[in-house]
Amino acid sequence: MTDLSNLEFIRELNAHLNAGGVIAFPTDTVWGLGSLPTAAGANALYAIKRRPREKHLIIMSNSMENIRPHMKNYPATAFDLAARYWPGVLTIATPTLDADTMVFGGVRIPNYQPFMDLCAVIDGHCLATTSANISGMPPLQSADEIRKTFPEIIVIDNPYQPMGGRPSTVALCTPDGIRVVRPGAVVIETAD
Repeated sequence: MTDLSNLEFIRELNAHLNAGGVIAFPTDTVWGLGSLPTAAGANALYAIKRRPREKHLIIMSNSMENIRPHMKNYPATAFDLAARYWPGVLTIATPTLDADTMVFGGVRIPNYQPFMDLCAVIDGHCLATTSANISGMPPLQSADEIRKTFPEIIVIDNPYQPMGGRPSTVALCTPDGIRVVRPGAVVIETAD
């Protein structure tokens, strides 16, 4: 078990992440892989997962204050959705990303205390994320499966809260409106 109250472990975790390392962690949906939202971190995620570059990564955090800097080109509709459904299993995306953030296709604040606790102790309080699996394969189901598949990463294996198992809903926000591009656990009500 990993101990997020152990200062030595937190130092090791942040050193690993700052060196471009990848970690695995439980979420309110499925197990995730994450890195710091930097070029080195994103490159490590793409490489370890064998993920095609046209598939974007998601930035997740534990608060709006921490994730807001990653939403600088998001329209007002995105912030309206965030106010209604976060924290929760809704990923908010926009096509109006700038060149610096094109690798990151969306943002989310999970409603999951173990992930909140993790974000509270990592530098920057945000992770670039994707599901824990080799691209094209089903999501891995346990910390043991993840360790066997990705032996070089740190696994945060303290899911004291059950995971939901269903993927997040993905909503694409533009100045003109909202379009659900992946149905999931959240049903978005619109005023159509």
